[in-house]
Amino acid sequence: MSASPGAVRAGGSPDERSGASRIKWGALLGILGLLLAVVGVMIVILDVGLGVTNITASGYVSLLHTILLGVVLVVVGVFLAFLSFILYTAGFASLRRADGRFRTPMVLCVIGILGIALIGGFVIIYAASINSAINCPSSDSTCQNNATSLTHGEVGIGYIGGLFGFIGLIGAILGLYRFGSKYSSSITKVGAILYIIPIVSVLAPILVFVGAHQVQKKLSEPVMATPGVAPNFPVPPPP
Repeated sequence: MSASPGAVRAGGSPDERSGASRIKWGALLGILGLLLAVVGVMIVILDVGLGVTNITASGYVSLLHTILLGVVLVVVGVFLAFLSFILYTAGFASLRRADGRFRTPMVLCVIGILGIALIGGFVIIYAASINSAINCPSSDSTCQNNATSLTHGEVGIGYIGGLFGFIGLIGAILGLYRFGSKYSSSITKVGAILYIIPIVSVLAPILVFVGAHQVQKKLSEPVMATPGVAPNFPVPPPP
């Protein structure tokens, strides 16, 4: 049914607005998760680097406590990344109803969710082993070494999770870049590209958050609907 002359409606469909909103909040969770994970890893690296000079029993136990703190931060960061991927996937699923090109990123992100779940399981197993080592007598190095040793199966969980997570990352990059291209958001496209560049990738979810917020705002702006005239929203041709 055609809109009446002068009718006011939103510039994008409900699916498009929902997709942009989910991507925005997914990026925000990604920012928090990445921050916690980086802090956790830095704590472990710095403490291990400084702790190797103190090889006493009490120094070793103190080292394990600090490593456990770092691992807990990584676990929380991985959990937030898991939620971020879920929102990215949900966003691509919404956008898929308006543009079928988002189907592939959605499927790849589902694989990524499985990967992050496996990585989270591996980190939890490692945290449990460190906690067991802390409970060993401070003078019993054999107990501590056995507690922190991982089986081949447990290590395999980490590797498989990393592979699946990488596949999901490709899907997120592809989907975010297509999102930026469809809605003429250069900042989102830059953020998508930065995800694959080490170190500067910490800026990626920040740029995606800003870009998705701008797109969501634009899609929500009321426009005057004229019968037989498509809304004046730039949609570039598919690549």
